[in-house]
Amino acid sequence: MNNVVVDISKKEAVALDPVEKIKELIKSGLVIEAHLAKEIGAAPATVNQVLNDKYTANPKNIINKMEKWLKLREERNAAPLMNPGFVMTKTAEQIIMDITFAHAVAEDGIIVIYGSPGVGKTQALKHYRANNNNVWMMFASPSRSSITAFLYGLALEMGILNPTKRKDDLSRAITNKLHKTEGIIIIDEAQHLSFETLEELRIIQEETSIPMVLSGNKKTYAKMTGGVRTEDFAQLFSRIAKKRGIHKTKQADVRAIADAWNVQGADEFALMVKISERHGGLRLLSKTLKLAAMYGGTVNEQVLRKAFAELETNE
Repeated sequence: MNNVVVDISKKEAVALDPVEKIKELIKSGLVIEAHLAKEIGAAPATVNQVLNDKYTANPKNIINKMEKWLKLREERNAAPLMNPGFVMTKTAEQIIMDITFAHAVAEDGIIVIYGSPGVGKTQALKHYRANNNNVWMMFASPSRSSITAFLYGLALEMGILNPTKRKDDLSRAITNKLHKTEGIIIIDEAQHLSFETLEELRIIQEETSIPMVLSGNKKTYAKMTGGVRTEDFAQLFSRIAKKRGIHKTKQADVRAIADAWNVQGADEFALMVKISERHGGLRLLSKTLKLAAMYGGTVNEQVLRKAFAELETNE
């Protein structure tokens, strides 16, 4: 019986082999090797060795992760690309104007932005950080509410190498780093911060003249005043340069989002307004639009209702 040798071209080999596929993506500049390593949960050195056929151990586990990564990438590429990304709503404009005021008038203390969830606060804060220099943004949480835990996270965000876990040393390191940077510190979910942490931030702000933005739910402003303007909170309250309460979504915000998604019909807009008035506000509306877009075709009232019903069922 004659041996039949099947000649597989390089192009066919690339199509079959996940390692070769990824090598081609890296070569074309579509993928960065370090990002790939992070996304598949492997050490950069390991990924490099597998890609260059220098990995001495069995590469099966890494190659399996690469196959899963490629599958997810292909599924994402196949999905309809309609998401416009960040939308400059009226609320976002107001928040960015507040942050710009704080950043431009550096000694003017603390800006407090508070209100209902899902009105676009976090997205506006992230947009400002992405488009300005020396903007350090932290998310507070129950586990990061104490002085030491919060300052340690802030030190990492600011790029302070090997920060100590002593709160006095952390405060000094952060203060030294902030001097003459003309930067700004933004803290989201600020309602989680303890009174002692807020006081420490106030002192850092006074020492450095670096403005701060505290953003969160309705409790955020109450925490700055102690619920009432008691003597214990007087100094903290005195540092508030500007405050903005956002308690519900605006129809102008919904209109901006509708325009960004190219949804023009009156019935569609009326439904989008109703969705935005539900718990979750613009966040829920954004999820609904993304799911509607995945169904393919035009985002109309029928598709919006289908997407919204599916999300409501899952809640």
